[in-house]
Amino acid sequence: MERTREERQQRIVEILSLLHEGGSFEEAKQLFSEEFDGVDVTEITAAEKALIQGGLDPSEIQRLCNIHAAVFKGSINEIHRSNQTHGQPGHPVHTLKLENQVLESLLTDEIDGLLAKIEKGDWQPKERLIAALIDLGQIDKHYARKETLIFAYMEKYGITAPPQVMWGVDDDIRAMIKDLLQYTQQEKIAFNPLMEKWEKVKNEIEEMIFKEEEIMVPMTLDVFTLKDWEQIAADSFDIGFAYIPEPLPFKASQADLEKEAEREPQRLAAVQQAKETTEGIAASLNLEKAKAATDEEIYDWEETQSEGTVVLPTGILQLEQLVALFQALPVDLTFVDDQDRVRFYSEGKERVFPRTKSVIGREVVNCHPPKSMHIVQKILDDFRSGTRKAADFWIDLGPKKIYIRYFALKNSEGQYLGCLEVTQDITEIQGIEGQNRLLEGFTQQ
Repeated sequence: MERTREERQQRIVEILSLLHEGGSFEEAKQLFSEEFDGVDVTEITAAEKALIQGGLDPSEIQRLCNIHAAVFKGSINEIHRSNQTHGQPGHPVHTLKLENQVLESLLTDEIDGLLAKIEKGDWQPKERLIAALIDLGQIDKHYARKETLIFAYMEKYGITAPPQVMWGVDDDIRAMIKDLLQYTQQEKIAFNPLMEKWEKVKNEIEEMIFKEEEIMVPMTLDVFTLKDWEQIAADSFDIGFAYIPEPLPFKASQADLEKEAEREPQRLAAVQQAKETTEGIAASLNLEKAKAATDEEIYDWEETQSEGTVVLPTGILQLEQLVALFQALPVDLTFVDDQDRVRFYSEGKERVFPRTKSVIGREVVNCHPPKSMHIVQKILDDFRSGTRKAADFWIDLGPKKIYIRYFALKNSEGQYLGCLEVTQDITEIQGIEGQNRLLEGFTQQ
């Protein structure tokens, strides 16, 4: 007899519970194989939520995200065989929505539940509430990926107003979470102020989830290319993820690329429409108009071969820009190659120790007093052998405190390339107290 949807969901909950309670993966996999031909993402989502509502500790939420990928692999309709590219695991939109799903459970199933107990006079869950609010702070990575990656590509296509608005709200949410956590960590707190702070931050988070999924995502899906999404997915690992384990890498299939090529005229029209829309938003909110990046700024720099241009793994610089960069650094740099000879030094305006061009090609040990030559050589030998990665020293030079650091440089294969010496006058840095934030420091100038 065929199961109803409710019966199917209940059985999926039981299989997931088996794993949660310490059952073996093999047993759970076998049960699923015997009883199901396949499930869809909504059934798994509903089952996971049922477990959370049934008292599952929030720390287990991440484990749940792995369970469907392991037990139901190859049998999940929509997740593993989606006709929508953004529905595939690893796609940035799929990752964003998965994080939001877990976030909503944390808000409503965990924190709301704890506050309901506290409202009745039971303050025993206070420490668990603090832990949940600390966990809520992971939202920073969720917002950081959006702000650093998705917003960058929105700006590439001239969509500048929504990122400016959303980033401001993101920062407000970060501040509200910090304030709420600090209040909750106090020895004596009152329920009404606690609840007032919570309802405010919860509402803002839920509103942002709506804005992300119902406004930002549809707009970006219309205008971003699959190449854009692949790069966003790859770069996401440098920032990290909130509430979930690292997702699968995302790479578009050849079939998806062919479909994209067919709808290129529609995409270009969507780009123009989005640009016009965002300009209208910017005008109504009196936002500063940001310059849209070009395709060249996003991608083509990696293929640049023009004279006087230095192409690096993380960007591109003109030679004169590179020289100016070294001159502006508040540290003195000296590079010693794998043969222990000086090959480069930076030209800061106020060097701690003098350097002249005659030092280039000189053995570095000969640049030091005889009494310290053996120490320099020992550091270089340790760098070369791999027994040491860095060495730090600090000295008093008149009224100044000088910080000197040596770093071993190696390539991706672990081959020793040389040593970097970094020297800095830290006298003023040692006297810094309090904070001087970007906006505050600027307005005080």
